[in-house]
Amino acid sequence: MTEEVVKVSRNYQVTIPAKIRQKFQIKEGDLVKVSYDEKENAVKIVIMKEPWK
Repeated sequence: MTEEVVKVSRNYQVTIPAKIRQKFQIKEGDLVKVSYDEKENAVKIVIMKEPWK
């Protein structure tokens, strides 16, 4: 598992750490889905790949 601690900004934004962005090839403008898993008590981020590309 890869994990890092990030700080929530004044506007409630978080930065996805570089290691994770590089591993999943997340680029500026990409869409991600943020969800909360009640069973695991965890916030999850899913990269939304555009099927038409």
